[in-house]
Amino acid sequence: MKKKISGIVGTILLLVVAAFQLFNQTGDSKNNETATNSQAPSGQISNSNKESGSIPSLGELSKSSVAAQVADVNLDNPPRFEKIAVDNIRSVDGDTFVFYSENKEYRLRLLMVDTPESVKKDMPVQPYGKEASNFTKAALAKGDVSLAFDEGDVKDKYDRYLAYVFVGDDLLQNELIAEGLGVVRYLNPGNDTYQSDLETVQEQAEQSKKGAWSKSGYIKETKRYAYFDYE
Repeated sequence: MKKKISGIVGTILLLVVAAFQLFNQTGDSKNNETATNSQAPSGQISNSNKESGSIPSLGELSKSSVAAQVADVNLDNPPRFEKIAVDNIRSVDGDTFVFYSENKEYRLRLLMVDTPESVKKDMPVQPYGKEASNFTKAALAKGDVSLAFDEGDVKDKYDRYLAYVFVGDDLLQNELIAEGLGVVRYLNPGNDTYQSDLETVQEQAEQSKKGAWSKSGYIKETKRYAYFDYE
């Protein structure tokens, strides 16, 4: 009888030990799962912050260093919001350019800015057209020219590249608008990140009657953009 009781007690002790070990294993598993879950949001937050900061402000982009030389960039899919240095570039008029890389010619147009015509076929030189063209040529002559692409289309329907043009830390779009030699126009989704920045400069030029703004009725405005009235 004693042996039977002893055997039962031994069995109970074994079951208690096994249950205790199982409880510890379950607790460790839950702790590990909790630790893993607590790290996941941290990683997600980090990625979210990275994504939200992927597009620099215009001021940040203007002051940033050159990230690449144009010869080292795939222009079919260039980096966005990064300065790309161009050593050989010339202006056609105030808002249109030609630049060269590895003996190949590329046409370029300023994003979101239109200047009066000065060399358009079958069209006489428009008021402030020569002034805009000369301003752009003088700016490019300073050197330290770079391009930056927005997140939208790289080219327009005329096969011209669309970019912001910087001379040092100065954005040529801003400079032309500030002098009343260009207006904010040709706004397309994905290529209008800094629209509000340019419009702020334009409002100041308009209020000060700079350049073409001094010619009554020459610049017309719609709800979305401004344009030069050549008629």
